[in-house]
Amino acid sequence: MLKKKIVTTKHKGFLKFPEFAKAAVMVSLIGIWIFLGSCEITSQDEYTEYVVAEAYAVANRTLPHVQVTKTSPVNEFFDAANNVLMLAIVQITLLNENGTDDKVFPYRFSLDDGGVFVPVNTEYMVEPGRTYRLDVTFNDRPEVIRAVTTVPYTFDIISDVPESVVYQSQNQLEITISQALRTGSQNVFVFSSVALEPEEENLTPFYKASFEDENIELADVIINSSGLINEGNFDINPDGTITLRFPWIGVAFYGESLVVTSLVDRNINDLIRSQQVQLGGSTLSPGEIPNIIYNVEGGIGIFGSISTDTVKTKFTRPGF
Repeated sequence: MLKKKIVTTKHKGFLKFPEFAKAAVMVSLIGIWIFLGSCEITSQDEYTEYVVAEAYAVANRTLPHVQVTKTSPVNEFFDAANNVLMLAIVQITLLNENGTDDKVFPYRFSLDDGGVFVPVNTEYMVEPGRTYRLDVTFNDRPEVIRAVTTVPYTFDIISDVPESVVYQSQNQLEITISQALRTGSQNVFVFSSVALEPEEENLTPFYKASFEDENIELADVIINSSGLINEGNFDINPDGTITLRFPWIGVAFYGESLVVTSLVDRNINDLIRSQQVQLGGSTLSPGEIPNIIYNVEGGIGIFGSISTDTVKTKFTRPGF
């Protein structure tokens, strides 16, 4: 039997679609929040406070929530609830091809949603291939925050996915996706597995050993991400479709899992790549390490966007 694509889903109250898709991309961004939650890491002698804006738009989904906070000194504990800037004036604007305003979407602050700004228009769906601008201003602060994202075009997982796959067997899980139009020089993907049965006894051997050595917690690998991968690293089929062989290292748990394919925008790509340099993914000497690329004017943070598709399968133990 073959598993069909997942249109909407929920697993054990952990995340709902598309939140898990955004979280799958966010796994690659975890280390960045060290910088967002504390002072900007530069050669300056005195601490400078920054406004942090954070939002992730998903193609064909409602407008994103926007979080607006301020940084804290690196020697102070960062608490987003205490650092939220609830008096911010937030809006997202859909832009025309010539950069002029098409539609303006105002936001309001909501404690019920965790202290974030939510759109007044809850019916509008983010349009793939379109460009949006985030604006954050204040009556009680001088900062003017602005960021722009072009939403990746949508794609579909077009291959049939087996109902179950034997872990580390020769029949590696393959996923074929339709060709997506480009909004930049190349498409960049993040592939993730989301465990639906994240129990200790279901850990695969590598992650079981790491867990027993207290190097990870279960929550660390419920969503397991590949990081950034350019489409050139996969098989391009004659019809323009792309085939991915999902790596076994991406499977942290036996049992049912969602396999999420996400196409990310330039802002997320720049942020993750520059974060990898900050965290040691470079041969540059410490004095030559560049700052993280935020693509946010007037502050720091991320206004990113993704398109995504998801399938479900079950990773079974060898011999069963």
